[in-house]
Amino acid sequence: MRKDDPLSKHEFITPDLLMDIPLIISKKAYLTNELSGCLDDDIENHHIIATFNLINNTALLAEEGLGYVVSLDKIIQVSDDSPLCFCPLEPKLEAPLSLVWRQSAKLSPAASKLLEFFRQL
Repeated sequence: MRKDDPLSKHEFITPDLLMDIPLIISKKAYLTNELSGCLDDDIENHHIIATFNLINNTALLAEEGLGYVVSLDKIIQVSDDSPLCFCPLEPKLEAPLSLVWRQSAKLSPAASKLLEFFRQL
């Protein structure tokens, strides 16, 4: 959201704050209703104005004040000079991530180190 938006003053964004505001969410989250747990109800009860597969252009929509992007933290640039900010959802929503690679592929030294790092987690 924009840093000058009234919602940006909240420490957390709760389900009641998301009612009746224009939301921009990932197409996958929309189709699988992944957000239902943090929204306290079906996603269809919210004002979804757009969905995205790639998040890059959604920052432009948020910068123009057209909607609120629901995304993972650190996906959209919200540095000090950005007009946008990130505010976490409450209850917290986490997304499982997977690392996939072709086992028969020859990995570069950097990719091998990265894979080794993730295997140790």
